[in-house]
Amino acid sequence: MTHWHAKKRPELTEEHAAERLLWCQCRAHWDVARWRKYFWSDEYSAEWGWGKLIEWVFGDRKDKWKPSMVTTYKKGKDLHVMVWAGFWGGGKTPLYIMDRDFESKKHGYSARSYIEVLDARVMEYCTEDLIFMHDNASIHTAKIVKEWFEDRAINTTDWPPFSPDLNPIENAWHAMKCLALKMFPEIMNGSGESEEDIQRVEQCLIAAWDALPESLFNSLIESMLQRISDCIKADGWHTKY
Repeated sequence: MTHWHAKKRPELTEEHAAERLLWCQCRAHWDVARWRKYFWSDEYSAEWGWGKLIEWVFGDRKDKWKPSMVTTYKKGKDLHVMVWAGFWGGGKTPLYIMDRDFESKKHGYSARSYIEVLDARVMEYCTEDLIFMHDNASIHTAKIVKEWFEDRAINTTDWPPFSPDLNPIENAWHAMKCLALKMFPEIMNGSGESEEDIQRVEQCLIAAWDALPESLFNSLIESMLQRISDCIKADGWHTKY
């Protein structure tokens, strides 16, 4: 018997796994140079006191990524700080602090919030030789967002459902979180709801993101070969990433 940290994953269905498998099979022959042409992007929600508890699982290591051994989760929407960033082979964007849309029903982050990100960052950094990647979140698939990309003739890629393990920026978020906790432990392990508290956390995240080395992003892009291979071996189900 052995033990490992349990990682939470979005809940997959047979249909989701089949879509993930097909997506990976179509890209199984790609080399790193092709993945370096992807503009990887995503949002990240930051809350005070993140991830202090570690859940342990006991069993055979070979069973670690079986669907029955993975703890799934459902994402909530009551978030304190939402940030966005992107990277590609050779560069990364500055971290962008997203604004809530107070015209939306729940005053959350909407497609209009996302359009602000696209105007501020993607137009500047996503050159015509890059392929823009974002997942299937509702703010990404809204009609006004699709029209934004079409009007500017920016190349985008399709994306399989519930696949954070195939997006290397997820690991960059983890690295940013760890670095922020190391650089600013009192702030990041604290609590607060005031505007000043929020701004302090935002500045910590910006500093941590800026400090992440280029070598990290290069290694994440190179990991796409293994991610694709592992997903195929898992028949489209969860992988270790």
